[in-house]
Amino acid sequence: MTPRVAAAAARAGDAGHADVEVNGGVALKAHRIDGADGQRWALVASTPIGLVRLLHDAPFAQLLRLVAVLLTAGVVCYPLARYVARPLATLRAATQEVAAGNLAVRVAPGLGRRRDELADLAQDFDRMAERIEALMTAERRLLRDISHELRSPLSRLHVALGLARQQAGEDQAPLDRIEREAERLNALIGQLLMLARLESGATEPACEPVDLATIVREVVEDADFEVKSRRRGVRITRACESVAIGAPDLLRSAVENVIRNAVRHTREDTAVEVAMRPRDPEHVVIAVRDHGGGVPESVLPHIFHPFYRVGDGRDRYTGGVGLGLTIVHRTIQLHSGTVRAANAPGGGLVVEMTLPAHTRTPSAPPKCYRRDPLT
Repeated sequence: MTPRVAAAAARAGDAGHADVEVNGGVALKAHRIDGADGQRWALVASTPIGLVRLLHDAPFAQLLRLVAVLLTAGVVCYPLARYVARPLATLRAATQEVAAGNLAVRVAPGLGRRRDELADLAQDFDRMAERIEALMTAERRLLRDISHELRSPLSRLHVALGLARQQAGEDQAPLDRIEREAERLNALIGQLLMLARLESGATEPACEPVDLATIVREVVEDADFEVKSRRRGVRITRACESVAIGAPDLLRSAVENVIRNAVRHTREDTAVEVAMRPRDPEHVVIAVRDHGGGVPESVLPHIFHPFYRVGDGRDRYTGGVGLGLTIVHRTIQLHSGTVRAANAPGGGLVVEMTLPAHTRTPSAPPKCYRRDPLT
């Protein structure tokens, strides 16, 4: 026990009340405690002068000190926080751009002359984006070049096939098989070229009104006529009078790809069901349902990827090569729409295309009507 503490305890014991002594930067406070057995105790505590003043000052003075501390911390810390957080916000925005398909975005040029770890991270991100962009560009160029190069020998094959038919006489079966395979190859090349144009951005949708109901009706009528001999059908169960802005040929191709894909997979003695309905006054949904075996839930997110096949049973024997739905996906995205697939209750697959659409009467919702499916 120091002499100061002993003197403070003695003064508190003699006075019978608390005693406070301030010396330098420390304050001593002593308080006498009387025990039940008559013994006396002295409780001595020391604390810095600043804390004593803060505890004994008026609440308003304490509030002013607190406000001053917060303002000082804010003035010092806010620029520092902005300096650290701004590159992270820029990097996050760039990551979202890459996820949306814009591989040309770069981060480092927007960070100025920073030379810290965040600048290094931005440079690594730029190198990654540049590498991905180069790989994607090379893949699209290769796809396009191969497709163009295959067109020439395929044309010569058709010419040779015509000459061979003239010399083959009545035995045309092998030549018929060659012609079917050549037609499949020609269709595949056409799809590859279309996909290459959509992926490269060379194809832009025209800004002209497109009557979606007319496109759906015409495609359904053509498909229904073609599949009658195969004991299948295509029916419109619901229609909407709506007009989209875009390229008629691209939209017709998207609708036709989805419907023909459904026709390939629906069971015999069933009909593919096509329905148009308004999602809201500014969007219309075109839903196409088949009555096939459906698709496993785990692979639903992948069926719009190029050359993706669910399985041999669904694609190999139906003529699909895994490009139709990919072209649909790119076309609908090009028109600021969305496309999704889901298994229908009771079996089959439902593909829904959602497109921005304008009604013929702007103040009213799309006019819809139902048609009973024919059997």
